[in-house]
Amino acid sequence: MKIFITGATGYLGNLLAMRLANDGNQVHALVRNPQKTKNLDHPNIHLFKGDVNDLDSIENAMDGCEQVFHLAAFARMWAKPADIFYKVNVDGTKNVLQAAMEKNISKLVYTSSTAVFGTSINQPLSEDDPRTIGFNNDYDLSKCMAEKLVQEYAANGLNALIVNPSRVYGPGNESFSNPFTRLLKAVMKGKPVLIPKCPDVIANYTYVEDVIEGHMLAMKFGKAGERYILGGENISYRQFVNVVREAMPVKNVIAIPKFLLKVAGVLQLIRFFVTKKPPVFTPSTIDRYYANTAFSCRKAMEQLHYHVTPFNQAMTNTIHHLKQKNYEPV
Repeated sequence: MKIFITGATGYLGNLLAMRLANDGNQVHALVRNPQKTKNLDHPNIHLFKGDVNDLDSIENAMDGCEQVFHLAAFARMWAKPADIFYKVNVDGTKNVLQAAMEKNISKLVYTSSTAVFGTSINQPLSEDDPRTIGFNNDYDLSKCMAEKLVQEYAANGLNALIVNPSRVYGPGNESFSNPFTRLLKAVMKGKPVLIPKCPDVIANYTYVEDVIEGHMLAMKFGKAGERYILGGENISYRQFVNVVREAMPVKNVIAIPKFLLKVAGVLQLIRFFVTKKPPVFTPSTIDRYYANTAFSCRKAMEQLHYHVTPFNQAMTNTIHHLKQKNYEPV
């Protein structure tokens, strides 16, 4: 089968493209920068130079395909100007949906994020729970707007659906979307690890292999217009650190109070306006790490037959993989 994919040079997209190719599919990968395609070297992966903001290049790459996986996104917490979030995540998604409609694509899976749901309070959030807080960054808002487009096209006849991965960890390309690899490598090298000082705050962590399988299952079983949370276990920062400690030595874990991180975020913004170097985080970014983000993936389990790998097992697998890459503890 011929399958069109965007975002194939990214963390999830690369793993999904390789999975599809290894399964014998002919993968049409839309790539913006051919110099970033070294991890797409596979006889079943065909590269098409283009961009989600270039409808002609999308249509050319999508020609002859039956299915579409749309993963490309501008995944940052901050950018100046902010228009890029809406240009890539919203306008780009509209182009992919339009091309899919014109090419009579049989099914499209759009990769969103659990960030669109906001924070949880007493119970894990599910797909039908309303967002109870406003948007404080352009990434979350742009992904929410893109979801609305997917649902609109689904209502107009396109067999399109949405998957919402939570905080993804595991082997794969190092990128903004894979911060846990950088954290674990720092631990292995004996470097200090900074974490928010809120040990009991809960977040949902999902193993990357589960997310890739979830995409495959969504393409097979997902229903048009629906959303499916591809999550894992809901655990606290304290539990996260304890699991890592069980798997390898952790020398220095430094918990930083929220107000200090807020100050650091302000300084990062000031540095940007002086040096034009993008901030690693901003004051609004910090808020998301001090709020509970627990999710339920029951719907995906029941309708897609989605499976969750236990956190302890998946983290052990991840650390073993990094050790095989020679990131041994000092």
